[in-house]
Amino acid sequence: MQANKKYFSITLLNQMVILPILLSLGFFMLYSLDGGFLPADSGRDTERFIYGLVALILPLLVGGVIGFMHSRLIKNQPESPRRRYVPVVIPVIYTLIAITILMVMSGGNINSSLWFWAVLKNPVYFPLGFLLFLSGHQVAFIVADLMGYTGFVVGVLLQEIAGRKSSPVVEDGVPDKKLKVGLAVLCASGMLISGLIAKDNIADGLIEIRYGKSSLGSELSEFDLMSIAPFKEKNGLAQLDQKASLQFNELESMPRLDGATAAYPVYGAFVEAVYQGLEEYYRENVDKSEKNYELAFVQSEEYPLNIVQCSKTNRAYERLMAGETDIIFVAEPSQAHREYIQAQGDEFLLTPIANEAFVFFTNAQNPLENLSLEQLQGIYTGEITNWKEVGGPNREILAYQRPENSGSQTIMQNRVMKGLKMVEPTRESYAGGMGEIISRVADYKNAKNSLGYSFLYYSSEMVKNNQIKYLAVNGVLPTPETVRNASYPFTVPVYAVTLKSNTNENNQKLIQWILSEEGQSLVEKTGYISVR
Repeated sequence: MQANKKYFSITLLNQMVILPILLSLGFFMLYSLDGGFLPADSGRDTERFIYGLVALILPLLVGGVIGFMHSRLIKNQPESPRRRYVPVVIPVIYTLIAITILMVMSGGNINSSLWFWAVLKNPVYFPLGFLLFLSGHQVAFIVADLMGYTGFVVGVLLQEIAGRKSSPVVEDGVPDKKLKVGLAVLCASGMLISGLIAKDNIADGLIEIRYGKSSLGSELSEFDLMSIAPFKEKNGLAQLDQKASLQFNELESMPRLDGATAAYPVYGAFVEAVYQGLEEYYRENVDKSEKNYELAFVQSEEYPLNIVQCSKTNRAYERLMAGETDIIFVAEPSQAHREYIQAQGDEFLLTPIANEAFVFFTNAQNPLENLSLEQLQGIYTGEITNWKEVGGPNREILAYQRPENSGSQTIMQNRVMKGLKMVEPTRESYAGGMGEIISRVADYKNAKNSLGYSFLYYSSEMVKNNQIKYLAVNGVLPTPETVRNASYPFTVPVYAVTLKSNTNENNQKLIQWILSEEGQSLVEKTGYISVR
């Protein structure tokens, strides 16, 4: 009996003290490299992938070696397999129960603060657990904890099989072979649950390694237009090889411009080429502190810094109708906008200045590649609610929508739904900004579930998020080539929109120049498809 107690204590000591100390040393060595192990141009997802991979492999190997040597070297082990195995499986079962409880309490959210309780169940692991949780690698800790104990069981089982330790029947009548099968099932369960916990980190990391770090952060943020405003240093706007044939030198002669976020780089390039007097004013006054030049040509309310603005599609139409601006660069007007301007006895004049694609995208982890027009309509009327209904995985579809009267929502209603009533968005499926809808679809929590829409230029050139995947529509992918030849079903114009009542001749001069070879070359250099 004394020998049995000693064996029980040594077994738990090896698992609960020696194993955590060795694993902690290994992870501390990795952490001390301070990211030096990361590939070039890698991000947070790659780091979590590496930590997750180490947490799956290292503890299994270290635990396996310790378990194997324990089973091989410990003398005076109980003859009964059941008595040998009980202290071996206690930490694994205890950890599996703890994980199950925390999974239920956190609602399956592995990022919940409730998971910090996992650190407290073995005090020896506390320094490592505290470090990994603090640095955002809680998944690595949870997996390493379970895989270490699982590895120990694997090591014991391998030594028992290799050493051919076997008793035909133990004293309670349970065959030794059945106990070993039970150990194997327990090991498989530990590995399976560890893999399920780490799978999101591994999948996100593989995407980032394959495509590179995303330019859009984890926050639901919009593209920073301040950095690409006309006349600002290193704004990256397209430029002509020579001076533009049209020049506005007097501030009072310049048409006031506004438009959609996605169109801003192209009409910003027009401004740099043509608004010479505005550039001179900016250069002469940029260092003066009394005006906010950070907001110049984007959101400034101060004249003449407000001659060019970007207030997004809906607000741009409202400003045009209120006489606050002269030309806006946007998608087609919504029905509400048309009805309002008609009620005012006026009319929109729409001039196509570039071609664009209205695109649908899903999370990069969704295996689906194509949707038909009928399937898209079915999803957004609420008739189709699961990806398996359109050839995808058995998951509920989370179909995002934009605000009413926004450019993308108007195109969605006019070109895609064609009069069909869209299902009302929930708080979960509503995305206020174009950056937000991309962020939400790209988020790892929405992997294989989400669906969104936007414009090709904004999502591919301005945001460049590698966590989304464009879907073909009726078998045709949105590319510059399919937009140019109009084979993509939702090829749409970008318009310069004016009011019929606004007879300022400079409005027409600017639009005619935009349609000229010079203006259209800026359209192409920006990344849009010209209308020439």
